[in-house]
Amino acid sequence: MNTKKIITLFSLLSIAAVAFSQNYQAGMGDRERIAITPHIGENVEITGQARNLLLARMSNIINLNGLSAQESASYFAMVPQISVVSEDITSTAPAMHAVTLYISFAIIDNYSGAVFSETNLEVRGVDQSRERAFTHAISSINPRAGQFRVFIERAKDQILTFYNTECDLVVSTAQSLVEQGRKREAVEILTSIPPVSQECYDLCMELAGDIGPLPEPATTHRQQEERPQQEEPVVVGMKGRLRNLEVEVVNVEYTGAGLDITILLMNEVENTQINLRRMRFIDRAGNEFRTNPYLRVDLVRGVHARRTLTYRDDNIDLVTFIRVLELEFSGLGTLRFDNIEVKR
Repeated sequence: MNTKKIITLFSLLSIAAVAFSQNYQAGMGDRERIAITPHIGENVEITGQARNLLLARMSNIINLNGLSAQESASYFAMVPQISVVSEDITSTAPAMHAVTLYISFAIIDNYSGAVFSETNLEVRGVDQSRERAFTHAISSINPRAGQFRVFIERAKDQILTFYNTECDLVVSTAQSLVEQGRKREAVEILTSIPPVSQECYDLCMELAGDIGPLPEPATTHRQQEERPQQEEPVVVGMKGRLRNLEVEVVNVEYTGAGLDITILLMNEVENTQINLRRMRFIDRAGNEFRTNPYLRVDLVRGVHARRTLTYRDDNIDLVTFIRVLELEFSGLGTLRFDNIEVKR
């Protein structure tokens, strides 16, 4: 083969390699690239179940539209603002509270407050108490609505542009966090960079590795020493932890044959085997369901294991919303998840 042919072949291989790399990155799941933290500030006047439901709706909007809703520190957050447009008490018997809410959602830079995308909507709710009327209004938010797809897509484009052009801001933020002794938060910020922003990703992965060993979270450490078997409430985003076991509820769906509950399990320290002994949940109406699945999973350190638990019952088709879901793991304790929508 002469020199000219070799050069031509090498050029074609190089072009193919670049194209494959670009297609691979473009084909990566967006939820593996960009992390958003749903957050409701103290200035938002919403409490109780309505607040929990709004956080759950925000997590669903993020997850269903291709990004990753996570509980821990990320550079970006989805935040709401709520205005009461009208509030009345009906003349019916019994009297009902009727509210109309104007809700604005924004995806912002957690550290500067810069806005990357916004959308808004008006919702209404009626119930016998003011709080339940708020909850009813929030429940009418449809995470699959087209306006949320546009909202997330706009944010996605802006965030990728930010990572490609303003990576130095991410680095300086992480360095500032390290100087404040907030190493874990700094590492979470650095490791949330999407691989599609290759130059920024490589730099931040290197910096994250240079930070060194992280201190154990104080809350986890205290729970292990004082209450190793204590039940732990899960944070919004449907992700929780028992010692080194991380558990995330990623989907709850009625399939016609039963209720499918899909979870992701990951052990962060060493390879191990875990056993799920008991599952218990309570629906919106207060009906309780229990099962003993005896699920055994072999976990490889740092690798997610996905499992789906199917619960069958004559009345399970009536369940549209789970108020409480408990998963009990042998030798570890029980994780409790609150306010979960059932997809249909």
